[in-house]
This record gives sequence, C-alpha cells and structure tokens, in this order.
Amino acid sequence: MAIEIDKNIFSKKYPINDYAEIWNKLSLLKFTKKTTLPNDILCFLEQGTVRKYIMESGKEINQDISVDFYFEGDIFCIKPNKEIESEFIYEPINNGILWYVSMDEVRRLFLESKLCATTQKVHLEEELRNKTIREIQLLKSSSKDIYLYLLKNKPHFIEKVPLKFLASYIGITPQALSRIRKQIS
Repeated sequence: MAIEIDKNIFSKKYPINDYAEIWNKLSLLKFTKKTTLPNDILCFLEQGTVRKYIMESGKEINQDISVDFYFEGDIFCIKPNKEIESEFIYEPINNGILWYVSMDEVRRLFLESKLCATTQKVHLEEELRNKTIREIQLLKSSSKDIYLYLLKNKPHFIEKVPLKFLASYIGITPQALSRIRKQIS
C-alpha cells in the first residue's frame, strides 16, 4: 500500500491547494534519529521533529548550537554546501515522515506557477518575521524571558524538543535551563 502525503497538514499554513503540481513531485523519506537528510531539497515535514544546528569548534571541546527546529506541517529548505549553508546540520530528533523535492524542480515550478510563487512569498515572509523576532530576543532578552516566550508562544518547542537542545537554542547550559524552569514553576 502506497503512503500518500497528508496535504491538510501543510495547507493550514500555506496556500497550497489539492491541484498544485508540487504534490506530484514529492518523494517520501521515512527517517529515524540516525538518518542523514539529503542536501538541496525542499522539505515538507509530515511527522517528527528535525533540528537545525551548527558545530562550534575552537574550544577545548566541540559544542553544538541549536539554530532552529522543524515540526509537523513545517516546510523548510536544506541548501547545498555553500559558504554559510555548509555550517548547518539537519538532524532528526525522532522518527518521522518527510516529503521532499529537489530545489532544481522547485525553481522550475516557481517560474511556471503563480501558486508556487505565492506560497514562496508567504513562506519567506513568515521565515523573515520569525528570524527577526529571534534576533531581537537574542539581543535584548534574558534567557528566562526567551524561555517564557517559548512557553507562551511556542509550547510545542517545550513539549517536543529535548531540554539539552532547547538550552542550546536559548544559549545557556542545560543546568541553567533547569534553574529557570524551577524558578517559574
């Protein structure tokens, strides 16, 4: 029995209808924590959680820094190895289902389809808004304030992301995050 993508998960966030050509171009990837995700693809995450992080080296030990997380219904790109993009590592946190299409195919669809262009615009506006909020938080907010923001506005981060990755995302140690959690409970 062939598995079909659950289009409703993505249509809630993005203006993609049932007749969009993109649905016919997607390939299935069932992943585990050990799966290495391919490069230069557009991803539709149907189930599971994926972490985007960078490795910080040069200290006595290498340390990873969580940059972002992707959850059910998210659409994101894994870019090819070019300058900044080569710094990012995409790693499944748990088992899940991801549908993907090559970025070459996506570029072709953007040129040919107004719907794809509109979806791209909505996606990029949302990404820019989220990155701007994140940048302002990192510049102006305390670790406790960032955690409280996540608790109120992104509870799925608290529910689905292991504490060590969440601490890294906030920019603190797991022990400091534990202290913050104790203070507010």
